[in-house]
Amino acid sequence: MKRNVKKVKAVRSRRLKPKPLRKPARESAKGAMSREPRRRYFIHDGLRLHYWEWGDPNEETYVFVHGVRDQGRSWDPFLAALLARGVPIKHAVAIDLRGHGDSEWPATSRGYQHEDFLSDLAGLLKHLDKEPLTIIGHSLGGSMCMLYAGAFPEKVKRMVLLESLGPFARADDEVPNIMAERLKGRDYVEIPFPYDSLEAAAKALQKAFPLIPDDAALHMARHGTNYKGGKYRWKHDPILRYRTTTAMSEGQIEAFIRRLQCPILFVYGTESGFMKSVRGPRAKLFTNAKIVPVAGAGHHIPHEKPAQLADIVAPFLIKD
Repeated sequence: MKRNVKKVKAVRSRRLKPKPLRKPARESAKGAMSREPRRRYFIHDGLRLHYWEWGDPNEETYVFVHGVRDQGRSWDPFLAALLARGVPIKHAVAIDLRGHGDSEWPATSRGYQHEDFLSDLAGLLKHLDKEPLTIIGHSLGGSMCMLYAGAFPEKVKRMVLLESLGPFARADDEVPNIMAERLKGRDYVEIPFPYDSLEAAAKALQKAFPLIPDDAALHMARHGTNYKGGKYRWKHDPILRYRTTTAMSEGQIEAFIRRLQCPILFVYGTESGFMKSVRGPRAKLFTNAKIVPVAGAGHHIPHEKPAQLADIVAPFLIKD
């Protein structure tokens, strides 16, 4: 989301002491997974990271990883749609990556490279101590899932990638400008204007992503903002508006793709332009992937068309 905004001094978050965990929500008499998640925290790389947990930790785990400037509760409508279609999910977790949602921000802006987000995912999976796992990622989260599955092929049972075939590669002559942009924005970052209401925050989100329906945008605003001083502000670190300085080459990304072993489902929106982007041609490299479009969807498929997406993903997850 791009806005013309006033530059002000960035305020880094203070370290917080871990809070006591809430008691698990009761499951229904039939053993169905509760729709209300529990807050969970773990310490990784010096940060207190947050994730949402549904269901019984003793059951098979499904891990959901959000995109940039998003957060874990954005998965709610899609997860509900999967359960409604009979996907036997009895335990699910959705991480808030560093600088997002209710996870801490790094002490400096240098903590937001792709390897840092990948480390968050690896830290969560180590914390859960369960493998192999089903991992589902959107955009940035999908890139982290793909890199993790390439680094540890034996630890991933199956993978769903939504509008993601790995991170952007950086051409050699592109990196200096990205680095300069980041350095100029290191001390002074673009702080979003505060909003008077959740509805105003939701409308701002829809201005950037007009295909997100009203109810989904309001849900994202409700869980993705903090209320302080009579105003609503997005929870994510504003430095995330700058491009990452990670300079991974196309050849390096393709090396990760060649190491993938698990079944893969890749889903893209016909209105997003993803397949026409520089990453689109990578689809032919995924020899073990099923590739399916969602008609009329843009980049935010889980938020825009959760029911249609679930119709595609459910058979893939139910299949042994």
